Amino acid sequence: MYPLYSDKSNLFECAIQLEGCSLNDASARLIIESEQNSLVFNGEIDNTGACLIPIKKLKGLVSEGGSMKLEVIADDMYFSPWESEYELLQSKQVTVEVKTPSSKPKLFESKKPKVNVSFKKPIPKPRKQKRVVKETRQEFSKKELQSLLNRLRG
Repeated sequence: MYPLYSDKSNLFECAIQLEGCSLNDASARLIIESEQNSLVFNGEIDNTGACLIPIKKLKGLVSEGGSMKLEVIADDMYFSPWESEYELLQSKQVTVEVKTPSSKPKLFESKKPKVNVSFKKPIPKPRKQKRVVKETRQEFSKKELQSLLNRLRG
């Protein structure tokens, strides 16, 4: 069973040996068949026989299981050297274990002092009115100034 991932790109790799044919003229393709449809992915064969076939994300394109086969065409000859079933997997998984609470939740009491904090809108402070001093100009005679000074002195 060949694993294929639905949520990321796959790369099919294999080594191909041809006898009586040149690797330079050969081509390879991978066919993925499912109940929904069949997909064909073309690949390349280098001069050492390494075959690489990139496979795009398969999410929503094929069913969870099916068959796949490799086809090689060389010198006008068709070969199907490999076949397998595939299994569609996801590379990312989430596992959740839900724990049910036992009877009653335990409450812990602290022997430290308790603090209650409440948030209230701040009360605006009354504004103090500023005293305004007005300057007036008045002329005094010498006698008036002396009488003022005598009153202030006591």
